[in-house]
Amino acid sequence: MKKPLVHLESASTGYHADTVLRDVDFSVYPEDFIGIIGPNGGGKTTMIKLILGLQPLFSGKLHFPAGRPRMGYLPQASQVDRSFPITVKELVSSGMKTRKAWVPFLSASQKSRLASMLGEAGLSGYAGKPIGELSGGQLQKALLCRALIDEPQLLILDEPNTHVDKQFEQELYQWLQELNKSMAILLVSHDIGTISPIIKSIACVNETLHYHPSNQLSEEVLKVYNCPVDVIAHGPVPHRVLKSHDHE
Repeated sequence: MKKPLVHLESASTGYHADTVLRDVDFSVYPEDFIGIIGPNGGGKTTMIKLILGLQPLFSGKLHFPAGRPRMGYLPQASQVDRSFPITVKELVSSGMKTRKAWVPFLSASQKSRLASMLGEAGLSGYAGKPIGELSGGQLQKALLCRALIDEPQLLILDEPNTHVDKQFEQELYQWLQELNKSMAILLVSHDIGTISPIIKSIACVNETLHYHPSNQLSEEVLKVYNCPVDVIAHGPVPHRVLKSHDHE
C-alpha cells in the first residue's frame, strides 16, 4: 500500500489564542483528488495553510510519511496584488524552487520548462506583459503555471474559479483531471455541485473535518458522517448547498 503524502493526526490550529480547526485526522495519497468544502469561516483555507507550512500547529501531528512532498499552491485571487510590477514570465519562473535566488537568469532547461508551461496555458504571447494587463482567467492560468512549474507531487488550489468566466472554469477542470494522473490534488471550493464530476472524494471542513470517500453525498452518507447537505437537481447536473455542521 502506498504511503500518504500528508497525514494530519488530531491536528488543531488557529490564530493567536483562537482555535479554528480542532482534532483533524486527514490523509492525502498520491492518486487523490479531494474536494474541500464547507461554510465561510469554517477553516478550509486554514487547513491547507497548515499543510503548506504557512500555519502553526497548536496540537497534534503533521506527518510526511514518504518525506516532505513537492507542493504547488494556487492562492485565492484576492490575495494577489495585480499592481505589483512583475511580468508573466517572471511570475511563473518565481515558482522554480530549484532556481538560485542570486542568479539573475534561467538555465536552458529552466527556459524550456517555462516556455512549455506558458504554451500549455495559452500564455506564450503574454510572457513579457505585466500581470496587471491579464484578465482574471489569464492571471489564474499564470498562477497555476507557477504552482506547476516545479512538477509538484501535491497541487493545492484555493477557490480557483473565483472571478473567472465559465469557459476558463471548464478549461481549468479539464486540465486538473489530466494533472491528477501524475499528482494528488486538493481543491477548495464553495460549489460542490460544479466540482463533484471531477473530484474523487470530499472533505467537509467546519471547525473539524468529515471525510467522504466518494464524490457523491448520498442520504445514507450524510447520516453516517453528520454532514448535512441539501441536494437540489437542476437538469442533469446536481447542485448541493452546504449547511452548517451540528457540533455537540
